[in-house]
Parts: sequence; structure tokens; C-alpha cells
Amino acid sequence: MHGRLPLDYPWLFANSFKDLLTESGKLLGMGPDWLTPLDVEAQRIGYRQPAAHRTLTGASIRIALHRGNPDWRTITVEDLDRFRAELDAFAARDDVRSLRPEFVAGGRVREWYRNLRTSIYTTQVVLHSLGVVAKQVRYISTGGRPHQRPSGPPAIEKVIDRYIERTAPARTHNNLRSRFRVFTSWLTEHHPEVTNLAQLTRTQLEEFLTWVATGYRNYRTGQPVSVSTQVHTISALNVFLRKTLAWGWDDVPDRPLLSHLDMPKQVKTVPRYLPAPELDAIVEAIHALADPYQRAACLIARWVGPRRSEIRRLELDCLDAYPDGHPRLRIPAGKTYTERTVPLHPEAADALRVCIEQTGARHQRPLIDEVTGKPTQYVFQLRGRLLSDYFLFDSALQQACDHAGLVDADGAKTVTSHRFRHTVGTQLAEEGARIQTIMAILGHTSPAMSLFYARISDTAVLHDYQTALQPGALLAGPAAEAVRNNELSEQAVNWLSSNYYKTALELGHCLRLPEEGPCECVSRTGFDGDIETWEEHQRCRHRRSTTMSCVSVRPGWRSRPAVIRRRRSERSVGSLGNSGFTRRRCARG
Repeated sequence: MHGRLPLDYPWLFANSFKDLLTESGKLLGMGPDWLTPLDVEAQRIGYRQPAAHRTLTGASIRIALHRGNPDWRTITVEDLDRFRAELDAFAARDDVRSLRPEFVAGGRVREWYRNLRTSIYTTQVVLHSLGVVAKQVRYISTGGRPHQRPSGPPAIEKVIDRYIERTAPARTHNNLRSRFRVFTSWLTEHHPEVTNLAQLTRTQLEEFLTWVATGYRNYRTGQPVSVSTQVHTISALNVFLRKTLAWGWDDVPDRPLLSHLDMPKQVKTVPRYLPAPELDAIVEAIHALADPYQRAACLIARWVGPRRSEIRRLELDCLDAYPDGHPRLRIPAGKTYTERTVPLHPEAADALRVCIEQTGARHQRPLIDEVTGKPTQYVFQLRGRLLSDYFLFDSALQQACDHAGLVDADGAKTVTSHRFRHTVGTQLAEEGARIQTIMAILGHTSPAMSLFYARISDTAVLHDYQTALQPGALLAGPAAEAVRNNELSEQAVNWLSSNYYKTALELGHCLRLPEEGPCECVSRTGFDGDIETWEEHQRCRHRRSTTMSCVSVRPGWRSRPAVIRRRRSERSVGSLGNSGFTRRRCARG
């Protein structure tokens, strides 16, 4: 502790030093009260004692011994990063099971490694909250990643990394890189001779497209991936190749190799909203959630329908009221990079106020927002970081669905946070809200998505459907059923016969019954059937003459198209001579 004997991390990891937090540790500047300020700060920001004290011990003692300085106020980010790197290297040693007594006795190395990683994470969170270090820590899972695909050739990975850094926000880097890994790992396996993107050909990409459609499997289930996953994978590669070509980058193909025509066809599904009985059941179950943060997040999703990331990033001053006192919620910039204010149901507002009071009482240090880059105090901030989507929604809704009985055959929840969003949009459309209102509440930048909800709740379609198909609906007046059942009286048939021409001229078609023979409607210039008898020939001639006398006085009869129609009609009537007739068939008018 005087700088004369540097202690390396492998030796520090191989031994335990809990005794230094007793009275004997005072000789080295530690002792029982050494971590008290860190314990108090950890409890203030939401950690529970004495668990937090045990977690802080493992990393802080080893860092102090390695530095030869017991003053934790002088710890830097470099010290914390060095500790992580040395810990990873120690856990990966072939002889690690012989370096600690509990490992020799059969203890689990993985569990010890996970606990020490948690210790360094918690230490940095508390030091950041105290202002000792400026860098925010991001929790990294220590679990294995069997689905992680290997990287491709260095020249290809270099171009991809450059593209990701230029085009994608930091929060999406891993997701986008994993999509490119699907292609680079396939390329390494099937075409190892390709070490540069400039060597790509259309034939190779067609092979990749075939593999995506037939050989791309989900790493969990082993089943073919969905069409949506196929579209996202191909689209990311298509955009990458086109943008880098437009920017004139080196080591990329010199012509477009993919287009939108290579995308598999995707079914445009209707948003899955929640029916009223299921909605009532899940809301009742949400009220029964014990955690106030989970309860508030789910109620906001139900009454306003924001995206999960938008709810998670609500700021501490997000809630106010309209002039009439109705609660109003300010939703932060998210996917669309646009803030908006929306009305909030009083039920959700009351739950949100409880969280605001609890979080505000801790006076936590602001975090740098991933979208705006500004220091921000969040509502759903605990222990120096944002609460996860899994805790706020996945875990909470699983509990609520179990309580409400809304689970499938495997016991998985059938209600997700995004179904609340679809439900809000559907309810707005059913109540007659304008498209602009749906866009403003749900945060759509284009009316295209909002129109989906309008189509689902098209009241005009519902009215026409009920008018036509509901019991007792009239399709063609009160006599329609009699016509279908051949129950018209002789008087009705005579009336139809006497008003035949008037009906044809007025409606463009006749109302002849089956007993009257085939239809001879010739209200247009051609014949509409075969004339086989002299009686039919006479009726058609008289009908055509009557038609000409009625329409000759219409305005515009002397216009060129009308003159052509009139001459054709005259020729048709002239062809019907008094002696004999010609059997003719013309197109139906």
C-alpha cells in the first residue's frame, strides 16, 4: 500500500480479502467504515442492504490493492475497464479450476465470475452517482451467446463497421451488426474465396437469397425464420450496398446487386387489437401488480399506446395538465425523433405520479439520453440506470396474463405492450376520431399506418354489410322474394308487360319474368340475344322505333358521338324488314 509492491490481478483474483473490512484492515487504510459512503449512496439510489455492501466489496478491495491506494475517490474509468479485462482473461485460463480453493472443491467458476462482474458494474454505478467517474456504465449480460455468428473477413467487417458508425444510432449498432453477420458468416462458409465486397457477384447473392428462404433457421427452435426476418435481413444488405455505392466507397460492388424486387412477399396483417372482454380482464390484472413502476408503465401503454421505448424514457417532468385540469403527458422523442403531448387517462396519471414521487425523492444523477444526447432525469430510473423493457412490460404482462388467464397452451402470455397500441388506435377509429388525431396520439409521421385503424373500423362497410345480410334485410324491394320464388300474380305479370319499354328506357334493363322467354333488351345499339321467331322480330322492331322517338329529342343528340349512335340505330331498325328476318347476335349493351 506504499507503492513498493505492485499486486497483479491474477493473484488478487485467486485470493479473498474480506478480512480487510474488519478492524485489521485499518492498518491498510480500509477497515469496517471504508465503504460506508458507497453503501449509503447505493441505498439512496435503490439498492437494498446488506446485499449491496456484499456486491461492492469484491471489486473495490481488489482495485484498491492493485493501485496501492485505499482512497476510492481517486478511482478512474481506466481502473474499472482494466479490472474487467483482467477478470475476463483470468476466467478464460485453462488452469483456472486450480487457482482458488472453492474451484478445487467443485465450486462453479461461472457463478464466481458472474458475481464479480456484477460487483464491478455496481461499483461503477455508485461511483458515477457520486460524481467520482463521469462515464455511464451499461449492463452487459454475462450469459453465453450460442446464437452469435462469427465475423467475416477483416476487409468486409471494416466496411460494415464504418457504415454502421455513420448511419445507425448507437442503440441499434448490435442489432444491425447481427443482421450483417448472417450474410458474412454465410459468405465465409459458402464462398471463402470472397475476401472483399468488390468481389461479390449477382450469382452469389442469388444463392444467398435462396438460402435465406430455405436454409436460414431460428437458433432457438431450429425452424425456418419468418418472412419478416427474411425481409429485414435482405433489406439491410440492400440498403448497405446501394448507399456505399452512391457514396463512392472503395471495396464495395461497382453496381447495384439487389433491389426491392428481391424482397419476399409479406402479408399485410391487420393490427391485433384486444377485444373488450380481454381488455377489461388484463386491466384488472394490471391493477393487481405489486410493483408501482410495472403498474404505471402498463397503464400508460393501455390508455395512450406509446411505444415501449417511449414509455421507458419518460422524463421526470413529463406530466402536467390542460387548462381544464385533465392530465397531459409529454412523450419524448423516440423512433420518429419527435416529441408530442397527448391526453392521459386519470387512472394512468395517478399511477405515474406515484413513480414520479418515488424517483424524485432519490435525487439521482441525470443520465445521458440515447436519442437527444442531453442529461435527463427519468421516471423509470432506478439504481443509476433505466429499468429494462423486460422488467416493465414482459415480466409484468406475464404476471398479469397469468392472473387473468390470458395464456396459450404453453403458458406464454397472449397480451403484449404493442397490442395495447393497436387497441388504442382501433378504439379511436371506432369513436370517429380523425386521422390527424390518431397520428398525433400514436406518433405516426405518415397517415398510412393510421389508415389501417380506419379500415378496421369502417362504419360504412359495417352498415352496408348489415343492410344486405342481416335477418330481414331487403335486397330489391318487397317484391324481390316473390320474384325469386316465382309467386307473382297474373296481374303483376301483365303490369310488367305493359310497362316494359318504360322500365327499359328508365333503368337500362327490363324486369321480364322467366315465363316471358329470353331477354330481348335492346336499349343500346346492339341486340342482346338470338331472335328466333317472327313475334320476337316484330317486338324488337317496335321497341327500337320507340327508343329512337324518345331519345331523339334529348339535348346533344346532334353531337358527333350521338349522331353515330343514331345512325347505327336506324340501320338496326332498317334491317328488320317486313318480309323475313335475319338471325343476329350482338354484344350485350
